[in-house]
Amino acid sequence: MPASAVGQRRRASVSLRPRPPSSNGQRGDYAIFIAVIVAALLLFGGIAYDAPRLITARQHAVYNASEAAKVAVATIAAGGTQAHASSAVQARLAAVPALYGAPTSLLRLECVGSLVEVTVQTWYRNRSALAVFRERQTITATGAAEAQLIGPSGEPSGRGYLPECPLTI
Repeated sequence: MPASAVGQRRRASVSLRPRPPSSNGQRGDYAIFIAVIVAALLLFGGIAYDAPRLITARQHAVYNASEAAKVAVATIAAGGTQAHASSAVQARLAAVPALYGAPTSLLRLECVGSLVEVTVQTWYRNRSALAVFRERQTITATGAAEAQLIGPSGEPSGRGYLPECPLTI
């Protein structure tokens, strides 16, 4: 065999060997993984930021509802009407500073017998990546208070209901 034929055979056999994989085919694999991880971290970070604030806003609404019910039952027990109680509750809620920029407003006031029930409403605006899914959450809370009617001498009154409130719904 001539020397030129041997060189050609070697070149042919070298070119038939499988080539090691090049890095060009794997360029986007890590980018997709990193994008998914970053998105998940932003979502969980948003939950970690907004969840305690939302719980605080709900607790604040429940506290305001309970305090508003106490104001309403005191107003009615002192001889006021439901309209007087409603305006007293609205004044009480207006005096409370707004938590996270969301004021609390009176939604409903009902009384039956000696029990007064007040429902208030406020909202919380998501400030993290969760705002993409739900920008604002409405919070409704109900508080109740019962009047303990006491006579002039300090003993419990025989009347078990407030005069302004009906005995049944």
